[in-house]
Amino acid sequence: MENIINVQDNTLVVTPAGLTKIAALKEKISIPLSHIVGASIDTGILNDSKGFRSPGTAIPGYWAGTFRKDGDITFFNIKQSSLPVVIQLKDEHYNRLVIGVSEPREVVQTINNLVTK
Repeated sequence: MENIINVQDNTLVVTPAGLTKIAALKEKISIPLSHIVGASIDTGILNDSKGFRSPGTAIPGYWAGTFRKDGDITFFNIKQSSLPVVIQLKDEHYNRLVIGVSEPREVVQTINNLVTK
């Protein structure tokens, strides 16, 4: 598992787990629910070009940190073997988060239920 997801006080908190915290160069990311457009699973996103890494880690089969491409800023913390959860954001530093979690379908459903209320 690369990340732990919690909701606290109308804020989604993404915490990289274990050593991925070091590779991602982030202790946690906190996003107000009002800044989340939605979440989905995108199995093809890991095959796309990630862009310029700044700062972060990219080794075969694992991406962590901030990546910039075509004016977008994406936070990745995911292994190639994980089912990618993509969280689209507005009015934030990042345009989206691409993360691995232990229960991806449940996380997507929970996030989408929270942001449509």
